[in-house]
Amino acid sequence: MYNKPLQVLFVEDSEDDKELLLNALDGEFAGIVHARVDSPAALRAALTSQDWDVIISDHGLPQMDAAEALRIVQACGCEAPFIVVSGSMPEDVMVSVMTAGAADMIRKRNLSRLVPAVKRELKKSVEVSGLRKAQAYLRHIACYDQQTGLPNRELLAQKLAQLNDASGQSAKGALMVVSINRFSLIRRTLGIEAAEEVLRQTAERLRKIVGDDGLAGSLGSDRFAVLLTAPGAAGDPAAVAERVTEAATLPLMVAGQELFLAPRIGIAIYPQDGQDFHKLAVNAEIAMSQVEIGGRRSHGFFASGMSAAGEGRLALEQALYRALQQNEFVLHYQPQIDVRSGRVVGFEALLRWEQPDGTCVPPVSFIPLLEETGLIVSVGEWVLRTACAQNLAWQDAGYPPLRMAVNLSAVQFRQAELVPMVRRVLAETGLEPRYLELEITENVAMHNEEMVIETLSELRAMGVSLAIDDFGTGYSSLSYLQRFPVHKLKIDRSFVIGITEAAPDSPIVRTIVSLARNLGLDMIAEGVETQHQLDFLLSCGCAEMQGYLFSRPAPAEEIQELLDGVRHGVH
Repeated sequence: MYNKPLQVLFVEDSEDDKELLLNALDGEFAGIVHARVDSPAALRAALTSQDWDVIISDHGLPQMDAAEALRIVQACGCEAPFIVVSGSMPEDVMVSVMTAGAADMIRKRNLSRLVPAVKRELKKSVEVSGLRKAQAYLRHIACYDQQTGLPNRELLAQKLAQLNDASGQSAKGALMVVSINRFSLIRRTLGIEAAEEVLRQTAERLRKIVGDDGLAGSLGSDRFAVLLTAPGAAGDPAAVAERVTEAATLPLMVAGQELFLAPRIGIAIYPQDGQDFHKLAVNAEIAMSQVEIGGRRSHGFFASGMSAAGEGRLALEQALYRALQQNEFVLHYQPQIDVRSGRVVGFEALLRWEQPDGTCVPPVSFIPLLEETGLIVSVGEWVLRTACAQNLAWQDAGYPPLRMAVNLSAVQFRQAELVPMVRRVLAETGLEPRYLELEITENVAMHNEEMVIETLSELRAMGVSLAIDDFGTGYSSLSYLQRFPVHKLKIDRSFVIGITEAAPDSPIVRTIVSLARNLGLDMIAEGVETQHQLDFLLSCGCAEMQGYLFSRPAPAEEIQELLDGVRHGVH
């Protein structure tokens, strides 16, 4: 597992004691590179000079103790495991240092524990390194279109946010939305592969045309974007639009045929037509829709009279308030399965919005607005109460007790009344706390860490189970996993989807499962859709799963048949 020289930093004032520690480590690693420091200044210098695999610290040093040394290490941003080796450290101080983040505490009379402790921490570090690589990969796919390789909406929005000059005053810019006419006809007549080749060649042409004038990007389907940031290009977007049109109309050779494309381009000016990417993109789309196909000009500029986007958003907000008042929200439940036994062990409650006319609004369309308006607090309490009441109703009907998982949003988690609200809902519904599982995302976990720990500790003391949702897509710090009183990691669907017949292995999933096992945490994988994904997860040691392979989320009344087969509950 670890076949390179071990990099050890000793925080020790005795050269003899350092040699004793080296002797204890000798022969267990492929060489040891080490340094010894005994003062705060020397420690800071050593931390900036190179990366260390492990830091081994004495407690009673002339200029500092182990607690102070740990604070310096953490302040320098070093994540190397910090192991205290001391012969006289008081018990209360030991507990304090361990709580603050030390990886282990070893008495000098028991140095036989040192090598196992170092190897254990190195293994954890390797696992965390694997997660960080996964995160880098996710950050890449989160910012780039996988089909064309161009930046996507997320990255374009980030670049627009940076569009300020050195003095801090808003700069000039422009956003162009480019649509390929008759793209659906190409896809229908020549097939998906030919259509994808058209997108790739068009993307490459756009990239070359834009050059240093800005950034070409993909908006999905047949839509491209050009964000102009260079002063000259931003001042004359019409000239760039003409160049784009000229290049786009050149013939493409695809599937043995010569294709001629006719682009339409809408242009919105920053900041007058919008100061954020979403607003600019909407207005550029509106401008594009006004361009006549086959007309004299292939591009058009946005004018304020074109927009009805603000009215649409206001209407959606009003509809959300009405939905809460008129009970238009419903819950669907997705079973969670122990594939070893084939039994249902729990459910995840998922919010749905069914309008009076029967229209179902996708969660991605209204949940962000619930959070922006603050309605998520009221709706979230309704979700929790409804899910708990339904769980108890199933128990009262004679079905074995099962755990109910409910998501908490970042807005909910920051509410001071969260813990009293959970306690109140459990009391009002009569559900035992052990049958409720609350899920938080990693991003929620990293907001005000001390507050999060306090809140999670109160919920755990109440008897509620706690899970980190979408694990591996956020911060994924080993230190917070060790400190946070959670019970379970939920493997994000983005990792599970990547397990295919073409890519049958997933080192990322193996790393997450191994990390959970070493930390003593339960785990569950979401988004399982194929037998191959099931088999792979089970071979890794993850037995609890949910996904379309087992069941889509369904209303409570449709769960009845599934529950009829349940013979085993959560222990």
